[in-house]
Amino acid sequence: MNDLASADANIQAVMLEVISEGISGGVFVYDKNDLIVFASQQLLTLLPVPKSFLAPGTRLRDFLGAIYDGGGRFLTDASGPRRMLSREDWVAEQIASLWKERAESQERRGTDRWVSFAKRRLSSGYGVCVVRDISDHKKREEQWRADMERVQITEEVLDNLPFPITVKDSNLTFVAVNRTAARFLDLPPEAILGRKGSDIHPPQVEQRLDRINRGVLDLGEPEQMAELVTRPDGSQAVIIANKYRIGKPGRYYLVTAMEDITNLVETGDGGQVAPRMSRGGLIETSLTRHDRAVSVKTEAVPHKADLCDRKVLVASSDPRTTSEALEILADLGLDTSSVSGDEELELFLQLAKDAGIAVDLVVVDTLADKHCLEIVGRHGIAALAIDGFRVKRELAASVVRQFEQRDTAETAGDKDWRGASPARESAGIDILVAEDNEVNQIVFSQILEGLGYRYAIAADGEEAVRLWQEQSPRLILMDITLPKLSGFEASVRIRGLETVDNSIPIIGVLPQAFDSDRDQCFAAGMNEVILKPISPEAIEAVFHTYLGEVAKQSYA
Repeated sequence: MNDLASADANIQAVMLEVISEGISGGVFVYDKNDLIVFASQQLLTLLPVPKSFLAPGTRLRDFLGAIYDGGGRFLTDASGPRRMLSREDWVAEQIASLWKERAESQERRGTDRWVSFAKRRLSSGYGVCVVRDISDHKKREEQWRADMERVQITEEVLDNLPFPITVKDSNLTFVAVNRTAARFLDLPPEAILGRKGSDIHPPQVEQRLDRINRGVLDLGEPEQMAELVTRPDGSQAVIIANKYRIGKPGRYYLVTAMEDITNLVETGDGGQVAPRMSRGGLIETSLTRHDRAVSVKTEAVPHKADLCDRKVLVASSDPRTTSEALEILADLGLDTSSVSGDEELELFLQLAKDAGIAVDLVVVDTLADKHCLEIVGRHGIAALAIDGFRVKRELAASVVRQFEQRDTAETAGDKDWRGASPARESAGIDILVAEDNEVNQIVFSQILEGLGYRYAIAADGEEAVRLWQEQSPRLILMDITLPKLSGFEASVRIRGLETVDNSIPIIGVLPQAFDSDRDQCFAAGMNEVILKPISPEAIEAVFHTYLGEVAKQSYA
């Protein structure tokens, strides 16, 4: 009979241990005589008590005394003021709390650890106390409080700033607006939040802003605009609008901060804007540190004489891009002209051919009709594809590099200086680009040539797999929308054919930052994703991460 009772007790102890592990906490059970009936081993990691005090039959008073002696001294209510109690008073207080029908308490242990106690007295006279480590929960709770306080402070600061600020998400929907911006737009905040610019701005204004906003979101390049704005009430204001991107891939936001400089300028009858303040009215402040050398990096461009008599044509449907490009090319000393579409381009090049005028280079906006590149190719003229938002920063250097490469190739006797890939069949390649769009192929080529890498371009998924097998590239840039095999399918096939020793980094190239596309890229075995339109900085960052090196030559 005693053996049967002992077996039942062992089974109960095992079950309680299993329950203790299942709830990720420690458990001790005590009877109406204040004797411990069961104490789980998890208590040793939660409370400063020797293992011998967990044995059945131990007096609850001795168990609590061991905790006190080990520095435990948990309070019945940690939210109240801490009191200095003697050992006997503290043990008596704890026993009283354990006799309550229901009690909850939390206690801080050290600087970053919290423990919770849930106590129940059952009708049978037995009591149960469950002890859990809630440190992670408390840390998240404290972090949440700190974040909420920071958000409240940020909102208060933004609302009290004297210039308008708006924030849009990746879909260009307003998600935040300060009071000054609401007054500037003459709308209450609730009439702005959750809406798009097309709901607020006139169509012609939104059409212009939409491309600028999307360019900043896609490229991450800040944009500054000076504008003469007519407010809803009919008054005019001269503003400087600064647009920039914040956030992380997949969760980018567009911030627009507008500064009203109307009081600093004056507008003439013809709309000309002139400053009211002269340099003499400015307070001069120097922040130069005399204990360190200050160096300024300037872009090296050739002398105008080097490019004289070179004729460059700009093809873009965006007047702003065209104006910026023509101004930059004129500063280089080039003979320039422009067309706005494929029909004008075809007519211009045909007239130039009939007149015996040789066009040296056609700069094609990547947002122009794709037929523009086909037309340039049919006429046997070099083409430079560039995104309108990179014109200011990259056009001058890209044009110079184009002419330098042609001059070098012609000196060496190579007439096909516009070849898509400098890689030799026997030499192998550094980068494999899987891209079917002709404009994007040219953009990839220009960036990789500028960075000094050998590369090959595959126009479909099947060719990408074949070139990977034949050329053994060090990294693949994989567009996801490929013919024959999609980028996802090509990646899966490559992962199925490769071995652990020759696993290659595959970088997905996405047209939009949709979470579903990103998840599908990773599911297909890709290592990372980047967004179109691509930039030299994004490519360099990928190479640095996955090839462990910086660009072979500067992309100036």
